[in-house]
Amino acid sequence: MMLQTQVRRAFLRTLPTAGKAIHPIRYARRSFSHVTPEHKGGVVVGFYEKESGSIDIKFTPAGSLLDQFTNGHVSHSIALSGKRGKLGDSVVLFASHPDFPRIAVVGLGKEAEANKHGVGEAVRSASGSGAKILRANGARTIAVDCSHQQPLAAAEGASLGLFKFDQLKKRDKNEDSTPVKLLPFTAGDGTADPQHQWHTGTVMAEAQNIARTLAELPANLMTPSIFVDRAKELMDSLQGKSKGSIEVAVRDSAWMRARRMGCLLGVAQGSKEEPKFLELHYKHPDASSEAPLVLVGKGVTFDSGGISIKPSSHMGMMKGDMSGAASVVAAVHALASMSAPVHVIALTPLTENMPGGGATRPGDVLVASNGTSVEVDNTDAEGRLILADALVYAQEFKPHTIVDVATLTGAIDVALGTAAMGAFTPDDALWYEMEAASKQSGERAWRMPLLPEYRKQINSKVADIINSTPTRSTGLASTSAGTLPGRRTPTRAPPPSSSRWGRMASSWLAAQQGSSQRAIPT
Repeated sequence: MMLQTQVRRAFLRTLPTAGKAIHPIRYARRSFSHVTPEHKGGVVVGFYEKESGSIDIKFTPAGSLLDQFTNGHVSHSIALSGKRGKLGDSVVLFASHPDFPRIAVVGLGKEAEANKHGVGEAVRSASGSGAKILRANGARTIAVDCSHQQPLAAAEGASLGLFKFDQLKKRDKNEDSTPVKLLPFTAGDGTADPQHQWHTGTVMAEAQNIARTLAELPANLMTPSIFVDRAKELMDSLQGKSKGSIEVAVRDSAWMRARRMGCLLGVAQGSKEEPKFLELHYKHPDASSEAPLVLVGKGVTFDSGGISIKPSSHMGMMKGDMSGAASVVAAVHALASMSAPVHVIALTPLTENMPGGGATRPGDVLVASNGTSVEVDNTDAEGRLILADALVYAQEFKPHTIVDVATLTGAIDVALGTAAMGAFTPDDALWYEMEAASKQSGERAWRMPLLPEYRKQINSKVADIINSTPTRSTGLASTSAGTLPGRRTPTRAPPPSSSRWGRMASSWLAAQQGSSQRAIPT
């Protein structure tokens, strides 16, 4: 009995105290101490995959403490379940102790892999799974294991796991719509305070969920005009809260014509929806560089393919062809929310690609704002056209780096599927930064080639370049990256800018699952 009392006191010392934002003793006691199974608390803890031949269950420090507090009931339940702690394994316990109505024990995989510094994917995945399971079983306050020393990944994973797009559905009167509260849970062993990393992970997850919501909304509820209104609302909500300055500018088609953005206007002319060009500026007074990082996001709010119309099957998913724009808007929102000491600009050309009576036809020639003429062989290769004018404009800010983010060409899906995004850059140093961001965020990137041979494939007989090649056996994903008149390639003279250029391209399916937003290098 004395041991149980000591363990219980140690456990409660790890929970938040009253008056503190995240670190809780009284808050957690309200949630977990002296409650019955009808109350709405829950806790997620982790355990590692057993080594071959081992019969012992290896918990995280918080999991071990919880097992002691329940007199071994947690470990006994895992043993009975036959689960070995592989990533994706989970065991749910109810009423194991009066203080803990619901416990989700989740597998973290191999301990050495799960605890690799800077990776966190196992913790993200397991925390999300555990939080989702507990919510489905009635929990509305969930403590998430941070004793593995990866509170950022735990907060991010739990928040991402709870995301669901259901705002257009009628509410069930019997459904509990109470928002779920998440808080960090440590073993109280004197290790580092998780507050800062927990907050960072929460903000990062919020940004990704913003991007996912924008991408999931149907095209009739996410036109270019609606997109810019939503972006303004998001940034306005941070005015006075962020230490950096925030500016929002919305440009119309008259501005585009004045700047001779013929490629963007050419794509837009088949739709009755007005195109928009959104600029977001965030600058912290302590930014390490006066020159900005410019993020350019593809914003095709619906892509029918235009005159080169897509097959009807799955065309509805093309509402997500503005995921690049959603990602860069969300990235700036996250940076401003954390008052990050950076100078960043986001540019998003926004339009529909429709086959209306005024639509661009195959064979038409459009002229980009830098004077490059582009033969349109395929109107469904529109993303590179709208990005071209945006990239030319981006150079006017004299940035140190330009990164564009896009669901650009199904060829990247053919090449990489949804397991990785394609990264394009002629700059090795920038690639190393993109790769490092990819590894740290858990969003894998694969560098695609930009070879001189690909440039030859976009020669046109009637214009400077052509926007699409006729066959799929020509390195199409890499060829498409060379079809941008507004940026540097290894085979053309650089534009009047010393900026580095990089691209992060993913399939539309991966993008709507949140791909590419976490790994944007800042």
